[in-house]
Amino acid sequence: MKIRWVHLAVVLVMIFGAAAERAQQETPVNETPSATATVVIPTGVPLHIQIGQTADLRVGVSVKGVLTEPIYVRDRLVLPIGSAVRGKVVGFVPVEHLVREQALLNGDLTPLHDPVVDFTTVHLAATNVDVPMETQAYIRTTQMVRFTSTKKPSLIRRGINAAKASVHDTYAAFFGPGKRDRALRLLYGQLPYHPQRIWAGTQFVAELTAAVTLQLPALPPVAVSDSSSLSGKVVDARLTEPLDSKTAKRGESVTALVTAPLFDHDHRLILPEGAELDGLVSMSKPARSFGRNGQLRFAIRGVKNPIETAEQHKETVYGTLSGAEGNSGQNLSVDSEGNVKASPDKGRFVAPLLLAATAMAGADQDSGQAAGGGSPAFGNMAVASNGFGLVARVAAITAGSRNLAIGFGAYAFAKSVYFRFLTRGHEVTFPRDTQLEVTFSAR
Repeated sequence: MKIRWVHLAVVLVMIFGAAAERAQQETPVNETPSATATVVIPTGVPLHIQIGQTADLRVGVSVKGVLTEPIYVRDRLVLPIGSAVRGKVVGFVPVEHLVREQALLNGDLTPLHDPVVDFTTVHLAATNVDVPMETQAYIRTTQMVRFTSTKKPSLIRRGINAAKASVHDTYAAFFGPGKRDRALRLLYGQLPYHPQRIWAGTQFVAELTAAVTLQLPALPPVAVSDSSSLSGKVVDARLTEPLDSKTAKRGESVTALVTAPLFDHDHRLILPEGAELDGLVSMSKPARSFGRNGQLRFAIRGVKNPIETAEQHKETVYGTLSGAEGNSGQNLSVDSEGNVKASPDKGRFVAPLLLAATAMAGADQDSGQAAGGGSPAFGNMAVASNGFGLVARVAAITAGSRNLAIGFGAYAFAKSVYFRFLTRGHEVTFPRDTQLEVTFSAR
């Protein structure tokens, strides 16, 4: 009997031992589902942020936004587009002198200011945590301008395109999202004094003043390309120093850093984020009087690739600018040789003509009289006094003077002609951290 119990115990030990061994074989020893990697975003990296909700311009007000450009570290995406950021208003500074001057000429007496915002957290979707950060943010409203074609559309085609754009903008103004904000901005634009807001859609560039450490899921290392050519490739980069057509000199050095890694067709790394592009200014023309705008051209002559292979080292590449981030007020354009120039205002001729027509509306004796034959109709005086906000319209209607209305209209016409034809044109201005697109070719 005792021997049977011993046999049973031995059998049970063998069964449990086999089960344990099989489980160990099914689970690899090196499998670590919760393995993480430490990734550091260095100081000075700019975060491009767009505000999602309108906020008051007051110290302490909370500000929410999202990233409009991805953030990479070497070969890895660490902060995708749309990552939520939060911050608060810590102060405000006066707007640029030219902006203030034009506001006064338009009848806006409000002491305009730009907000100083500290963005303090960014939401990391990969781990669903809010990561603290320290930034220095400033407003920069820009858009990417790319070279598309050297062939200019005909005058008729440009007129059709302008009409379509006008219809689209009008439809969006009445039916698109954000109608309340647009109505408020239109009203504020007519008042001599008004509250100030940080409007939804306002863009900021927030530079990191301290490195940000992230804990992300570990990924296998990316293979490095050993023979891919840079010729024909397009890379995203950012300027490390400001550059403009007013002060730049021919032969001046230009440095940019790659912001997104470049891979070949097999997803092997060619250029990592942070690779340095070295270039030279080849042409610079400052803006001049009578509305003549500035021009600027620079080219990339060398690449400092930290993972450079022998084949890439032997290859001589030449990079031209195929896209650049510019202020919408500059109306920038890029040609096939990478030349960037500030183009004239699209409404350069149309706007003054419309203002002249509205100014003369009050002088129309037939339609300018009210039904009783007395003073000019309110409608004509309101149209004629266009150009100085609500103050001009109220003054013209209250006084019932056609000459006063025409005077305000003539003022608006003269102001339009001065800023479009007589004053100095726009400079081509690239602040620090301006986004670039560079196309490489063999030379």
